[in-house]
Order: sequence, then structure tokens, then C-alpha cells
Amino acid sequence: MNKKPEVDAINTLKMDIGQSDYVFLGPEWEHKDVCDPFSRLYFIRNGHGFLKTEEETVTLTGGYVYLVPAGCKFSYGCDNLEKLYFHVSITTVEKYDLLSDVGKIYVLPFCEDEFNELLTCYLSGDYMGLLKLKMLLHKTVLAFAETYGFEKPPVKQYSELVERVINYIQRNTKISLSVAMISKHFFVSESKIRNAFKEEMGIPIGKYIDDLVFFKARQLLAKKISIGEISQQLGFCDQFYFSRRFKEKYNQSPAEFRKEILIL
Repeated sequence: MNKKPEVDAINTLKMDIGQSDYVFLGPEWEHKDVCDPFSRLYFIRNGHGFLKTEEETVTLTGGYVYLVPAGCKFSYGCDNLEKLYFHVSITTVEKYDLLSDVGKIYVLPFCEDEFNELLTCYLSGDYMGLLKLKMLLHKTVLAFAETYGFEKPPVKQYSELVERVINYIQRNTKISLSVAMISKHFFVSESKIRNAFKEEMGIPIGKYIDDLVFFKARQLLAKKISIGEISQQLGFCDQFYFSRRFKEKYNQSPAEFRKEILIL
């Protein structure tokens, strides 16, 4: 198997930021049994609240940052809170969230100067400020990983063919994308692509495409894009077919899913 230079792995490791805001909250901020496809970072300046899982209740208070990893089921509420928050996904070339197996809620101290720096970058309105903001968010996630000893999944190496196929699928993610289309693009037989992909990725290429389509669908539903636009972007024949397939996979409609995740 041909090995790729490490820069390829660096370029495929991405942090996507979904919803974010600087907010002042009261008792209306409450919800039960939230479970997101992204991770939440809560930077708390003032106030009191809580995050609750089946195993523990974590107090929200000023001077701390909290990480709620993707896939963690929790409830929340507060008396009052001043916070800056971000919904983030950190994905690899396989499009799996690095934080999805972390499991529990984590907390670290975060001083006033650090909060002010983060808020200044967030409100800067220029690209250099936003570049620094993203750097600070990366630094925060890394601090959690190092402090709590998160698992360190190794960078996987793929053959040139499989890496090219993965990149092509990610650039052309649609429910209608087929192995025949990929085969025609690369002038390689369908059987060779299927066999190489299954051997190196551990799953059939069709399942990978399907999983990636709905992974992107959940990411897009966390943004201000209509469900019709999302279904069109992902290659569904119409919104109704997209909604039916989504509900089959997640036991809730796209609209129900969006209502659940578009919370602070």
C-alpha cells in the first residue's frame, strides 16, 4: 500500500462550526434528552445552570468552558447565564467525528482574559479575527483531549485509488452517486473499486456513500438552509423522498430533527 505524506492527513482533518452566538439566558433555557451529531463548547462568563446526563449533573458557572461531545445524551437548564457557545464537528477523511466516542461532559477553567480574547475575535468582523478564533477553538479542544487523556485514533493510510475515490465521493456527495459513475470517472472496474474500498475502509462503498449523505444532511439541518434546498443539494428527487429516507434512518423527520438541534 502506498503511503501518503502526513500533510494529506492534516488537510483532511477539519473543524466545522455550525451554530454559534453570544447570549444571555434565563429559565426559558431548558431542554431534555438532547443528543447531537456535533459537539458543543460552552464558554460561561457569568451565571448558573446545569448539564445533566444519566450518570451525573454538571454545574455551569462563570470562569469555565464545557465540552459536550457529539452523541452524548443530556438535559440542561439555568437560572441565568452569559455565555459564548459553538457547535463544532471535528472530522477526518472518513468523515467521522473525532469526539463522538468521548462519551461524557468535560470542564476546564477559562479566565476572563481568555473569554474577552475569544469574544473579541468572534465579533471582529474580519478574516484575521476569525482565523484566530478558529485557532483558539482548536486549542481549547486540544486542551480537553490532553487534560482528560482522550483516545488518540491513528491516522489511517490508504492506497492511492481508495484515497482518490474517498475524495471524489466527498466532493460529489449525492444519494444518486453510484459505483458505476465512480468507475467511469477513474477508468477502473467496478469490482476493483468495490473490493479495494471494502478491504481498506472496512465497509461497502455503497454504505459509505449512504452514511456520508445523511451525515451531511444532519450537518446542513443545523444551518439556516431550507429542507428543500438540502434535499436538492444531496441529490434526492424531491423533499418528500428525502424526508422519508431520513425518517427511516433516524426515526424522526428532518423537521423534527432540526427543531431538536437548533437550540443553544
